[in-house]
Amino acid sequence: MKKHLLVLALLLIGSMSLWAQRTITGKVTDDEGEALIGATILVRGTTTGNITDVNGAFSLVVPPNATVLMISYTGFSPKEVTLTDANNYEITMETEVIGLSDVVVVGYGSQSRKGITGSVAKVSGETISKLPVTGVDQALQGQAAGVQVVAASGTPGSSVSVRVRGPSSINAGNQPLYVVDGVPISTGSNSQIGFGGQQANALTDINPTDIESIEVLKDASAAAIYGSRASNGVVLITTKRGKAGKTQVSLNSYYGQQEIQKKPETLTGPQYVAVVQEAIRNRFTATSLPSSQRLVGLDAAPDTYPNTNWSDQILQTAPISQTDLSFSGGNERTKFYLSTAYFTQDGIIKGSKFDRYSIRLNLDNFITNKIKIGTSTFLSRSNSDRLNNDNNINGVLSASFLMGSHIPVRNADGTYAKDANSSVENPVAAQLEPTNENFSGRILSTLYGDWSILPWLSFRTNLNLDLSNFRETRFAPTTTNTGFGLRGQGIEAYNQELNLVNENFFTISKSIGSLNLDLLLGTAFQNSRSESFFGQGENFPGNTIKTLNAASVKKDLSSSRTEWGLNSYYSRLNLNFKEKYFISGSVRRDGSSRFGANQRWALFPALSAAWRVSEEPFLKNSKIISELKLRAGFGQTGNQNIGNFASRALISPGANYNQIAGLSPSQLGNPELTWETNEDVSIGLDLGFFNNRISLVLEAYERNTIDLLLNRPLVFTSGFASITENIGSTQNRGIDILLNTQNLVSKKFTWSTSFNVAFLESKIIKLAGTPFASGFASWVAEGEAPSAFRGFRVERIFQEQAEIDALNTKARERTGIATSVYQSTLTRPGDIQFKDLNGDGLITALDQEILGNALPKFYGGITNNLSFAGFDLSFFFQFQSGNMIYNNTRAFSEGMNGIFGQSATVLDRWTPDNRSTTFPRAVFGDPNNNRRTSDRFLEDGSFIRLKNLNFGYSLPKSITDKLKINRLRVYVGGQNLLTFTNYSGLDPEVSTFGEVTLSAGTDFLTFPQSRTIMGGLNITF
Repeated sequence: MKKHLLVLALLLIGSMSLWAQRTITGKVTDDEGEALIGATILVRGTTTGNITDVNGAFSLVVPPNATVLMISYTGFSPKEVTLTDANNYEITMETEVIGLSDVVVVGYGSQSRKGITGSVAKVSGETISKLPVTGVDQALQGQAAGVQVVAASGTPGSSVSVRVRGPSSINAGNQPLYVVDGVPISTGSNSQIGFGGQQANALTDINPTDIESIEVLKDASAAAIYGSRASNGVVLITTKRGKAGKTQVSLNSYYGQQEIQKKPETLTGPQYVAVVQEAIRNRFTATSLPSSQRLVGLDAAPDTYPNTNWSDQILQTAPISQTDLSFSGGNERTKFYLSTAYFTQDGIIKGSKFDRYSIRLNLDNFITNKIKIGTSTFLSRSNSDRLNNDNNINGVLSASFLMGSHIPVRNADGTYAKDANSSVENPVAAQLEPTNENFSGRILSTLYGDWSILPWLSFRTNLNLDLSNFRETRFAPTTTNTGFGLRGQGIEAYNQELNLVNENFFTISKSIGSLNLDLLLGTAFQNSRSESFFGQGENFPGNTIKTLNAASVKKDLSSSRTEWGLNSYYSRLNLNFKEKYFISGSVRRDGSSRFGANQRWALFPALSAAWRVSEEPFLKNSKIISELKLRAGFGQTGNQNIGNFASRALISPGANYNQIAGLSPSQLGNPELTWETNEDVSIGLDLGFFNNRISLVLEAYERNTIDLLLNRPLVFTSGFASITENIGSTQNRGIDILLNTQNLVSKKFTWSTSFNVAFLESKIIKLAGTPFASGFASWVAEGEAPSAFRGFRVERIFQEQAEIDALNTKARERTGIATSVYQSTLTRPGDIQFKDLNGDGLITALDQEILGNALPKFYGGITNNLSFAGFDLSFFFQFQSGNMIYNNTRAFSEGMNGIFGQSATVLDRWTPDNRSTTFPRAVFGDPNNNRRTSDRFLEDGSFIRLKNLNFGYSLPKSITDKLKINRLRVYVGGQNLLTFTNYSGLDPEVSTFGEVTLSAGTDFLTFPQSRTIMGGLNITF
């Protein structure tokens, strides 16, 4: 009987609840009466909500205790409407030109911008949609103050360097942590085969068109919640999700053509031979011929030689395109977003290509009024045809510079022509013959559950998976220089990485009078496992079968497995009093398997505060100042990007003898090894004028990185070369400025501008030992920038032998040695005189000094958006100034010392009849070492670039209604359209060594970025 009464009572309560629920309707419009499509309607204190349809209308079933509706729409001030007995509501939104109410994603949650106390930059999905970029990292370029993005190469699908407020580490990496829908993902390259300085880029697996927004946590007060992985900043990527309402179908597609921005100018075949012959005569006698130095085929009259323009042979106008189709919608219970996309890009160098196929499903479902579950699942497959480039005599672009233009493409019998005097590959053979293929498969998936335990208490659990498979193959046939002597060479490599992350956290949101409190308590567990295989074979029966089973000689067979783990506990408290005073504090405790047994755990705290002065009575009603907020913060973050077992004493296999397997000690252990730690202090000022039509953000910071993970050299008698210790430090200081203006606002015409600029000073405070060289001209030393250049200074060019003799005489007088010379015994007029910096009368290694560095003094971007009567125009300029580039390409293409191809600039070389020049003479072997590392090859890398332009037209609603579609927009655009620079190389945005900070800013035969012209359309049904 009691059981029946209980069931009856439950049914009665449920029916009473149903009777109390009611359906309300309404319409949301702007201040001019235009319907707002997609405005969000939410019942305050619940997860019940909906969005407006194409007419601005909505319908919503509200629970019995509902009292207030919260309405929000991008570009408008949020509004709250008190519910009455009425069932229909007409709601008018007021324009907020620069939205302080914009929701900003932060670690493990979101906040309104007006409540942010740390430094957070946001890039919207709308901005990203106008950029024809391969990966999400490229979408940040020039869009966020203090975030420097360098696409170091134009290779399709290659790595991109991202630095948040400068580099801070020397050995442990400087890339930020990327978190996609709560999943900390793997980045970098899994490639085991070298292609020069450019590596594969795991971020190209992600489709940028799926992105709703990107937030960059720039300072420690914002990023410390991610603890030991946040020292280089955190990039939070939020993907699109479905909204309740009619299913919306979107089709976006574009197609473009790419071309080189600046073609290399080289000598013709006859000009090249003339320079070689002149170099021989200048070194030896006036009648000497190249054959006297065993150079073959260069003795004839120069005008008898053919001419091959190698750049014309390898370059092409290349297509780029993407098509994506998405479906989104749902009801109050279930919302979905499903997308699929195909991206393809051919490189401007023939034979290079990148393809990506992807699919995404984001699903959210309320299984009860209090419990929501969902998933964000992404799958991609990318293929890349790669080419050797950068610092590689077998590369395509590099060979086009280094191969003499007197060599034809093919011989009379159809075989590839070779230079008998050089080991440089025929550029066309390097392009067409080798096989270099990469295949990448990626799964990113999050399963989550949200439980609203009480109106002020919720719990969330996430289970995240990041699985990547990377396979690469290379085959060098006998028609190439590499494969010829080996009768073919093949390589197969494979890498798989699996990351599993479990996050569990409680969120408490409570209001006590005028005090709003948000408390986060959570824990996280991460495990990463990877395995790899590498195999190489030689001596193939032909060039048809390219798999390793055909090789008669197997070499370098190896495989490996490794893993690491991270356990974390974290908390954050946000206090907001009267929307005027804000305090945020966080702490995270991380334990990593990578560090020593005595230092495995570390604590990363942060504290920040803000004061919205504009909410004080004396300023609240100001007609000029609409926002004034002061911010300050301090925090610590860490860096654990070192080898998995750097703290352990290791014994490794491979010490084999006479076919007997052996082991040997390979590494000294260090139980005290721990994280690099960033200590960050920052202050900020947020200003808004005239109802926020003008918005200004000023931020200043100092970041000190201590306990750098460096290798301390050991004496060789120890049996080891070095040991990893925490013994260095660096310092970054800077100012970030963001200015947003709404220049014109009317019903038909709008014009807005966003400008950002960052000023940066970075230096190394302490190293493990003595300074050391890196790359070609880089120098790592205390007191200098991490990417400093060091070398000799050019004084002038010697014009007369008497000048040389006078300096040699002084050298003998100062040294007291009769054989001393200023530079070289073979120095002659036309050679470079280098500066004697220490005044000892001799040019030695002691006469080198710091010449500059690769870090810009300031960098940023400016974007303008205009719209008028259905037309829209967006153009974005990127700029940087004060950085230097070491153009090592010129050391070869302007060397005039041997048999490498030469640039057309050497036509202005020194001769007795051409003395007024900065180019030295041509001389075989370069006995004066005119090509030594010096400021001769160091150039100003400053530039201003029209990075993106997009011009579109949207059909008016009167036409789209007849076509039964919601929106149709067509557009044309371009990328890298104009570049203003004094740099003489192919592209000022370059770094031969990719993401390596210590060798940044070097250009050596690097694949340049392309100029792109494109057209596309956006259709929404």
